[in-house]
Amino acid sequence: MNQADHWALQFGLRRNPFQDNIDTDLFFRTRQHEEALLKIGMGLRDKHALILLAGVSGTGKTLVSQAALREMDGLLYKPVLILAHPGMSRAGLLSAIVQELELEPGRFAAQRLRAVQDKALRLYAEGRRLVIIIDEAHFLKADALHLLRTLSNLETEKEKLVTVLLCAELALLRRLRSPSYAALRGRITFAIILSPLNAADLEQYVKYRLLKCGAGPDLLPPEVYPLALEKSGGIPRQINRLFYCAFIEAMAADSPLNLSMLETAAVSLAALHD
Repeated sequence: MNQADHWALQFGLRRNPFQDNIDTDLFFRTRQHEEALLKIGMGLRDKHALILLAGVSGTGKTLVSQAALREMDGLLYKPVLILAHPGMSRAGLLSAIVQELELEPGRFAAQRLRAVQDKALRLYAEGRRLVIIIDEAHFLKADALHLLRTLSNLETEKEKLVTVLLCAELALLRRLRSPSYAALRGRITFAIILSPLNAADLEQYVKYRLLKCGAGPDLLPPEVYPLALEKSGGIPRQINRLFYCAFIEAMAADSPLNLSMLETAAVSLAALHD
């Protein structure tokens, strides 16, 4: 019997509710996530140049950006998604944007920047706006961050041509406090900070994912939720890992999931970080 059969036969689930990937169908929108999406939408409509979405790793920044991407009207926006990598430079970031826009790369940075500006102007003439979403933006080198200031300066006489949404860990906020980033910091209209889930949101988060995958609301005993909050710190990625490992324990024991299994899962995960 494969694992998918175990999820179905043992727990009544169509699939794994705690898989380690980005699945907007399983995106549970807490109040703070709804507020984040609302603020991003307002920033786009008001044509802000730079918006920052930040939080501890695993709090849902990528899911929020993906949800925002899905909600963008293609008639109004031209979204471009860039995944930053460690040490990504100005040249690397600019090349990635040019590639995603399917523009001629040009030999020099000035040519590539001009190509991006011309594309933004053409979109503006069509009534559309260029939106550049940079995930893992904390990986950007200093010169790449300063490129963002240049992009924020692309404008007509009436409005900015480009909105850049930066999705980053809190380390980027600390970097931006440096005086060397004062000009860039001044162009960020507002920062949206995602926090770990509280006790009520954690319980609803877990139940939502279970229900979306076919389970009843009472599949888990209520005492698992306080322990899950303690062991995960309320971080959704850690919640997923914790419950996945606990369900594996339950599968191995051919038993419903209980508090002891969650404790065993927490110990095994903690051992990875000792």
